This record gives sequence, structure tokens and C-alpha cells, in this order.
Amino acid sequence: MLKKITRNLFALLTISVLFTACKKDKDEPNEEELITTVILTFSPVGGGTPATFTFRDLDGPGGTAPSVFQDIVLSPSKTYTVSSTFTNESVSPAEDVTAEIVSEGVDHQIYYTPTGANVTVSNLNNDTRGLPLGISSTWTTTTASNGSMLMTLKHKPGIKAAGDLVTKGDTDVEISWVVRIL
Repeated sequence: MLKKITRNLFALLTISVLFTACKKDKDEPNEEELITTVILTFSPVGGGTPATFTFRDLDGPGGTAPSVFQDIVLSPSKTYTVSSTFTNESVSPAEDVTAEIVSEGVDHQIYYTPTGANVTVSNLNNDTRGLPLGISSTWTTTTASNGSMLMTLKHKPGIKAAGDLVTKGDTDVEISWVVRIL
């Protein structure tokens, strides 16, 4: 009798382990998306022709070099409203990842770190909790210069907070754009 109860208990335990092992965790963070293309659109405040600058690396990180990697060329003493678009062009049709980043804004943040370029980035748009997201921003140039802008999109599920540093979270994409202010 004890042998039969032990065997039944063991069978029940085995079945429950199998069912829980196959069940998807509801709190599991979303799988990172492949981002192959980033387009920055600069619209001069006060009017003027918008300019777009593209980074495209169809095989993602590693592998072959980007097929398109344009320098950002801006005018001195200007302010621009900048919008960022993220796409996965390794699939057909291409997938707009920007909408997903916005809808999961509480788990994402874009950081802009200039080096040597006389430009400041401000007014990042916010997520639904009022924390910086950065899909849109304002870039203000001063005098002529050459430098770079490190653009880092971080995935921060459950850890995004006010004053977050770029070191927190997983990097979805990171691009060091050449910036020339002429």
C-alpha cells in the first residue's frame, strides 16, 4: 500500500513538473528585436527642409559592415526637432520596431552622448509614466565642429527609473554617428 501511494505521488509530482516547465512565464521580458536600420529625421525649428540620416546593417551586429552609415551634417547655431525610426529589414515585409518601442516605452530609453560635437540634446519625449524615452528630441548646435554622437537604445524591463544611467539594462542597438557641424 505504501509502495502504491509513493508511486502515485511520484507520478503526480512528475506530471506537475512537466506542466509547469512548459508554461510560459507571464513576467518573462520580451525577446529583443533585431534592429537593422535607424533613421534620424532632423526638422529645423522655425522652418526649412528636413534632413534624414540613415544607418543600415542588414545582418545586424557583427558580420558585414553596415551598407549605409551616413554622417550627420548640421548647420551651426540651429535647433532641430529630431525623430528616430527603428526598423528590422532582415524580414519581408520590413518590421517597424519603433511602434513596439513606443508601446513598451516604460521598458526602453534612448541615450544621446556627444563627444567633440558642439551639440546638446534635450526635450526627450516621455513614456506613459513621464520618464524619458527619446524617440523624439531636440538637438541644438552652436559653433562649427566635428565629433560624434553615441546613440544607445536600452531595454530596461522593470528597472527603468528617473535618473537612470546608460549602464543599466540591455543594449538593443548602439550607434556612434559622425557629427559634422558646418
